[in-house]
Amino acid sequence: MENNERFSDLKRAFRMVTRDPGWWWKVLIVGPMIFCPLTFLLPLGFTMEVLRRAKKNPEKFILPGFGLTLWGRYVREGAVKLLITFGTLLVPVLAWMGFTWAVALIFRFPGCERWQFFFETLLPFASPAAFFITIPFCAVSCCRYLETGRIGPAFDYVTNIKIYRAGFVDFSIGAVVILGMNAIAQTWLLPLMWGLLFSLCVGDCWFGPIYNEAARRVKREEEAAAASSAADEEQTLPRSEV
Repeated sequence: MENNERFSDLKRAFRMVTRDPGWWWKVLIVGPMIFCPLTFLLPLGFTMEVLRRAKKNPEKFILPGFGLTLWGRYVREGAVKLLITFGTLLVPVLAWMGFTWAVALIFRFPGCERWQFFFETLLPFASPAAFFITIPFCAVSCCRYLETGRIGPAFDYVTNIKIYRAGFVDFSIGAVVILGMNAIAQTWLLPLMWGLLFSLCVGDCWFGPIYNEAARRVKREEEAAAASSAADEEQTLPRSEV
């Protein structure tokens, strides 16, 4: 994808979210639920529906509703997204944080023996590098679930890595946007809960179409490789028979 196409698609992702006249009140209502232990599955399910719509028909995208009748489905899909997030985002991030802490201990970084070191130094400085990779990879896994309707493909790391690599630059731009928007929101602290939801919606509107393009690219490459392999077998078959 050319640079001008990338950034036009990024602007389109913002427009997709704000196309709904009621987008602002949905962000205001749903945002704080992310930080409440009793309701955090609802925003997760809401963003899963955002990703589904952005992937399925980005041209006619509009933010999903948030009526009470939809809460049951959002809770179920939020639980699925939580499971996918745990395996494709949280575990890798924690593994990376553990590795960097071990490195800090080996090289005797000042203060690394204190448990506060994790929150005061390690988390703000080491975690963005991990989130840069895991945020789009988690989106790929969620798209795989939406595409198949099964949880298994979401954890097919081999295929998911191929799709992620095929759209690495575009996925990375989306990750930078999400991290940047959340960094801005954190400086004000109070808007964090709204900035987080808004950035996730924008990111999903970006990731959905990008996933479609990357998945098609991987499929074309696999079909070309299969055709080439079949042609090679046809050429070698007469020799083996002789």
